[in-house]
Amino acid sequence: MKKSHLHSLFMGNLFFAGLVMSGSLFAAEYIPSLEKTRLFTEITHDCRDVVLKDWKPATRDVLAKYDVDVTAAKVCNGGDYPVFYVSLKYDPQGQTADFYQPFYEAMKKANKDRPYSMVSDLDELIINVTYGQMGETRTDFERFQPCTL
Repeated sequence: MKKSHLHSLFMGNLFFAGLVMSGSLFAAEYIPSLEKTRLFTEITHDCRDVVLKDWKPATRDVLAKYDVDVTAAKVCNGGDYPVFYVSLKYDPQGQTADFYQPFYEAMKKANKDRPYSMVSDLDELIINVTYGQMGETRTDFERFQPCTL
């Protein structure tokens, strides 16, 4: 009797481990490429690249002050929605509120309370920034597959 109980326990654990492993692989298969993310299929439309050396919005000063390296940018939705391609020093999902809270507040002011997104190629992460009814900053994170050539 003990042997069958141990066997059942072992098989149950083996089955659970298999589910965890296959779930991880399954999830990785469905991370969209950048152009198929919500950012470019639902949130924005009519995006166009900007020439960084000629583009001087107030948000560029904030990004520079916080040492956020902008490698490219687009404007979307009739020019009202900027998308910044950035290299971030800190994980935006980590314990870095002392950096990101003041950064988000400064960006909110510079962008006149309008939403924007940042695409971090190093982290393969999109940060969509919006504001609630009480003015609070809301962030939505989305992973994407890196471009492979």
